[in-house]
Amino acid sequence: MRFKFAFAIATVVAFLAQHADAQTYPDRPIRLVVPTGPGGASDIVARIVADKLQASLHQPVVVENRAGANGNVGAAYVLSQPADGYTLMLGHIGLMTINSHLYKDMTFKPLNEFVPVARTTTYANLLIVNNNLPVRSTKELIEYARSRTTPLTFSSAGVGGSLHMGFELLKADADIKAQHVPYTATAKAMMSVASGETDATFADILASAAQVNSNAVRAIAISSKQRSPLMPNLPAVSESGVASLAEFDVTGWNGIVAKAGTPPDRIKLLNEHIRRAMDAPDVIERIAKLGAEVSPTTPETFGVFMRAEDKKWGDLVRRADLRIE
Repeated sequence: MRFKFAFAIATVVAFLAQHADAQTYPDRPIRLVVPTGPGGASDIVARIVADKLQASLHQPVVVENRAGANGNVGAAYVLSQPADGYTLMLGHIGLMTINSHLYKDMTFKPLNEFVPVARTTTYANLLIVNNNLPVRSTKELIEYARSRTTPLTFSSAGVGGSLHMGFELLKADADIKAQHVPYTATAKAMMSVASGETDATFADILASAAQVNSNAVRAIAISSKQRSPLMPNLPAVSESGVASLAEFDVTGWNGIVAKAGTPPDRIKLLNEHIRRAMDAPDVIERIAKLGAEVSPTTPETFGVFMRAEDKKWGDLVRRADLRIE
């Protein structure tokens, strides 16, 4: 009898402690790690979200940039911290669903060692060509690539990002040859196309809008299945009339994740606050100006989405035989 009574008391105490913990979290500042450099789209999104979160959580949300290896450096740092909900990360398409297939020496599996909190944004990329290329559509680019005796060249902001992988998917689906020329930033990749050092690239709308609007380069398509409200007259790659590209869809994304083992009640609380933040009219407007769309989800939906993306890019890496030593 005494044992049963003691067990009941222990159970009640544990429940009350857990309940109290849920009510007090967060009771100190939260860090939101951005695994890219300052000033980019991911950094801007993180700061917009952090600003709203700290107002609703009544605790500072401090953004920290830890760039390197397409996000791996920032991810390794977050994994070195306790799984307590006080160190979060803004994951992106390359880090969460591409790197583990590309990098031979990856020491962790992102989808195993992080748990989803909420997707925040999605964004399409523009297919851009040098003005001297005699092409004005995706179909003409494919035909031009097939007619050349030397491969096309395409630039990107770095190996393994959505811009690089988008073109690799285009190559594989359209069965064309093209040589990748990686740079360290989207602006540099764009300049290489404008100058004629490379023939083409995928670039996000925000980074490329000024050069497209000034006719420094030519945009011929958008990478997502749906056209962008910012450029409604620009057709999607999938609308090209090339049968093998009918399902082409490359949509970049960001979302907040936490180290696996973070208490579920904290994940739930964070998700509620993030979704509320992303639904704010001023946030929707600011994100739209970046060329992106708000797309908050439940943790479960975000997890299903990331697993589908992981399979898509893993299949491409194997099909195109892409590896980074």
